[in-house]
Amino acid sequence: MEKFTDTTIESFLAALGSTEPVPGGGTTAALGGALAAALVRKVAALAQKRGRPVGEAVERAEAFVKKFLELGQADAEAYAAVVAAQKSGGEALAKALTRAAGVPLEVAQKSLALMDLAERLIPLCPKSARSDLACAARLAWAACLAALYTVDANAQGIQDEKFRAELGQARAELADLAEEKAAFVLAPLEEELSLWLGERDSNPH
Repeated sequence: MEKFTDTTIESFLAALGSTEPVPGGGTTAALGGALAAALVRKVAALAQKRGRPVGEAVERAEAFVKKFLELGQADAEAYAAVVAAQKSGGEALAKALTRAAGVPLEVAQKSLALMDLAERLIPLCPKSARSDLACAARLAWAACLAALYTVDANAQGIQDEKFRAELGQARAELADLAEEKAAFVLAPLEEELSLWLGERDSNPH
């Protein structure tokens, strides 16, 4: 696979849609995180331009973009190692599967942390960028869940019961926290964005 950070969108999508094992869902999850982080950076930069106290939000969002891109590459390499190790099995495969589950778990963790940053920007977000921040939150949530699906896929082949239990607990906690955080971040943004629709009858019948 061509280096993730060097590829064009068109060539990446062609590779993603091919029958090759990588890139796949894990790399896509990381890319979703990078897109969300870039939108958070936009919101922070716009708020900063208007003189609002965003602190280091712009720099933090940029760091998230870079980290997600690194994780996207790492995920592709980790699963390629699984495919290669399947021929020999044993310890090599166990090590590869552990790595292949660990990378998307980190993607999920970073996605949750990105939602924390998005939350802090809600009161500072310019009205014209509310949709960008809402989109970022949704993408970060989707990136988290998509990454956890990749954790699931690779964890099924791990034989170490202690590690599987720890991984399962971390996975469940991340899923719950991400849902709670996304709901909290999106509620005020979606409420404002939907004002143009007016009151809607919840029971039209």
